Amino acid sequence: MKRYLNILFLTFVLCGNALFAQKGNTAKTSSTGHVYGKVMDPKTKESVPFASVIVLKNDSLVAGNLTRSNGEFNIENLPFGKFNLKVKSIGYKTFQQSIFITAQNEEQDLGNIQMEIDETLLKEVEIETEKSEVEMNIDRKVFNVDKNILSKGGTAADVMKNIPSVTLDENGTAKLRQNSATIYIDGRPTTLTLDQIAADQIERVEVITNPSAKYEANASGGIINIVMKSNTKVGYYGIVSAGVGTNDHYNGMVSINVKQKPIGFSLAYNYSNFKNPIEAYNYRTNLNNGIVSGYYDADNNKVFQNTFNTGSAGLDYYINNRNTLSLSQNMTIGDFDTKEDQLFKTRINQDSILSFGTRVTNTIMHFENFTTKLYYKKTFPKKGKELSANINYNTMQINSHNDFTTNTYDATGILFPYNPDLQNSESSNKGNTYTFQADYIDPINDSTNLELGVRSNYKASNVFFDARYFSYYSNQDTIDPNLTNHYKVKDIVNAAYINYSHRYKKINYMIGLRFEQSFYQGTFLDISNSSFQYSYPDNLNNLAKALFPGIFVSKQLSKKQTLQFNISRKIGRPDMRQLSPNISSSDRKNYSIGNPQLTPEFLTLAEVNVNQYLNKGNALISLFFRNTQNPLTNYSYQFPSDSSILVNTTINGKQSNTLGMDNTVKYTLIKGLEATLNMNLLYTVIDASYNNTNFSNDGFYYNLKLKLNYRLPKNISVQLSGNYESPKIIPQGKEKENYFLDCGISKEVAKIMTFTLSVSDIFDTKGKGNNMTTDTYIQNYWSRRETRYVKFTAMIRFGKADTALLKKRPQTQQSDTEGGF
Repeated sequence: MKRYLNILFLTFVLCGNALFAQKGNTAKTSSTGHVYGKVMDPKTKESVPFASVIVLKNDSLVAGNLTRSNGEFNIENLPFGKFNLKVKSIGYKTFQQSIFITAQNEEQDLGNIQMEIDETLLKEVEIETEKSEVEMNIDRKVFNVDKNILSKGGTAADVMKNIPSVTLDENGTAKLRQNSATIYIDGRPTTLTLDQIAADQIERVEVITNPSAKYEANASGGIINIVMKSNTKVGYYGIVSAGVGTNDHYNGMVSINVKQKPIGFSLAYNYSNFKNPIEAYNYRTNLNNGIVSGYYDADNNKVFQNTFNTGSAGLDYYINNRNTLSLSQNMTIGDFDTKEDQLFKTRINQDSILSFGTRVTNTIMHFENFTTKLYYKKTFPKKGKELSANINYNTMQINSHNDFTTNTYDATGILFPYNPDLQNSESSNKGNTYTFQADYIDPINDSTNLELGVRSNYKASNVFFDARYFSYYSNQDTIDPNLTNHYKVKDIVNAAYINYSHRYKKINYMIGLRFEQSFYQGTFLDISNSSFQYSYPDNLNNLAKALFPGIFVSKQLSKKQTLQFNISRKIGRPDMRQLSPNISSSDRKNYSIGNPQLTPEFLTLAEVNVNQYLNKGNALISLFFRNTQNPLTNYSYQFPSDSSILVNTTINGKQSNTLGMDNTVKYTLIKGLEATLNMNLLYTVIDASYNNTNFSNDGFYYNLKLKLNYRLPKNISVQLSGNYESPKIIPQGKEKENYFLDCGISKEVAKIMTFTLSVSDIFDTKGKGNNMTTDTYIQNYWSRRETRYVKFTAMIRFGKADTALLKKRPQTQQSDTEGGF
């Protein structure tokens, strides 16, 4: 009887308001909101079935339905605005609650509604505002990529050039405060490089300088979390873009997202092609007891031709209001080809040439990367409480072929015997990675929060390198045993963490602890079957090396000022390239070799941060300290049997200390003109020794970044970005200064189209190099990674807020004005 009374009541209300609405306002708005929850009896703890749930605006009915037999309800097709939700059931008091639907909060879980409560619960959400390009929080900086004109049609490397505190080295590796950062995608580590991630598919980038115990301890250089675009709106939405530029820059991207519960899916594809003609040089002076014994000079001209394709597909299944299962597949396939011409010469003195020659290198490289992810998330009626788990499988393969042709002449121009010197190599790197991770968050009360998690990562790699040279004696290619190698790698890290946070008055603190058990083994697949490995902890004596605590404390000094302090312990593990004792060569005079005796470095990181809100912006001031025990340090020495050959390797230094300041200020100068200034100032002391030779260095380094955004009338925006890096100390010398300036302009048309014109490195000055001085040589090196280019990009956005997209259509369709772009 109770069920039928509720149905009769709801039917009466719906019919009466429908008749009234025909006489009232006939204006239509986009309907995309969705609220859901569960109605409960607080005494019996049982659900209340068939209760009437209605949404009102100014006492006029907007939508409504009855709760199911389990007490759950769903109300869809709600327009943006403020509403009053009422729940009625025979024997209970009427429950009322205000709700506020915005573009940022289209879906709202109202939790378990306790029916005996007769008070208004205001859970209004923030009013919709336009996102700023840079958002500064006490624990991270957030960079919204959509607002960045200069990265349109580019890669994640183009995005990083404009992010405060982040720089790129000559290999395109992101560095945070001059330490190699760990790249995450959607909160999980990735095997992709920045060049393999399309900028147009990135929503935002989060920079975390001192991660908590929730993140892997190996992220000693900080974390750069790349958050990819995903659809949270009901209906369908998509983007189509294309670009063209100098240096054979071409790109195109299409993506579509569809969401209509109980399913949602997304598809995306990106194509990119670009060419980089660059220059490099390496000038070396050899010393013998401090006296010049000869010179080696090399000038290089390279052309990089890069093409890659990225694609992704995702499927979300909403089991019910609080349980979601997701499956996604990502792929990246590409080719990186290089042609290099080198002119080299050796000299006895400034005027006397001993020999000279040319070396032509052709490299063809193909890579494939596939990642499959299964993700489950469960939310609870209690706000903030959730359980998530995911299983990842990644497979990658890199194949390359190299041809080297070297011609060497004596001082009179006569070709040396057995020339040209013909060499070639084939290499293959195949790897599979399996990852499981589970996280649980429980806000115990309004002031206390508990986080728990586990993670297991298993990586297996197989590396093959076959080097050959042409023998004039046998008149055929012959294997070079010094360069040929074949080995496999097993890398296992198991971890568990706990974070406990509490708020006392105006002080918030979080104490965390992470345990990581790590095992690394490389085995040569040859006659020797030798191996190199490390394991932590391998006994109770070094158990402490597997524990990584962290403490974070913050205090609200005033409404506009927050103070925060954090300290944590991290680990830096040597990778396969640093450990493997095989020789590789970039040219005849520069070799690289791994060091199987390496051990992990251990770091203590500490920060003091002040976030100050200003009338027209805010400032984030950070003081930080980094102590590294057994730091992994690059080291170069002359080959024992040939002093003209330089060998590059990695060693464990004694310790390294860095004290620095990282300041970011965002300020609106005048209406429409916003400036973001970032300055890093570091003082570093390095202490190391190798082969009974002690060497150390110390000095200052600073990095300045200035970005100006100016919004002009008629939806035109102009962006200017400049970067300067001062010389920086390294153990055996200094890195050279680096500076460049980028600019761009964009025009938005009808809110659905954006046209962008940008110039990268306006003055063509970008490059990296170093000056090194030892007892046996002096070296002057410089190289570029890219040259100046101009790029034009067009982007079109489309979509419709359609709550009945995947449902059977009624005979009378909605007006097109209810959808739109």
